[in-house]
Amino acid sequence: MIRQLTHKIPGSTMFRFMAEFRKLDNEIQAQTVQTFLAIAMDKKDKVPMADLSDLLGVSQASCSRNVAFFTDWTRKKVKGPNLLISKEDPMERRRKLVYLTPKGKQFYNSLENIWVN
Repeated sequence: MIRQLTHKIPGSTMFRFMAEFRKLDNEIQAQTVQTFLAIAMDKKDKVPMADLSDLLGVSQASCSRNVAFFTDWTRKKVKGPNLLISKEDPMERRRKLVYLTPKGKQFYNSLENIWVN
């Protein structure tokens, strides 16, 4: 199904889609883009960091860095885009859960609009 969909999407649509991420950082990495998309496309409200790490095939440290890019304060202690929140799981304190913020949901909706229109 994904293969069929990607063949129907013209290059200009993909270009505009990536341009939205480049507004956040002109040199954003594909792995960082995939991190946001994996969380946004998940049907649950929260995604465990360990599950995200497994899905992306990256270490927990890399996953954490990619998530931090989208939070309100990045790991470099600069203001971030505030698209994601990472919180401790109240039921298992060693686990981190990642959520979309309202701004993150809005950003994802704008990406979907680019894809559809």
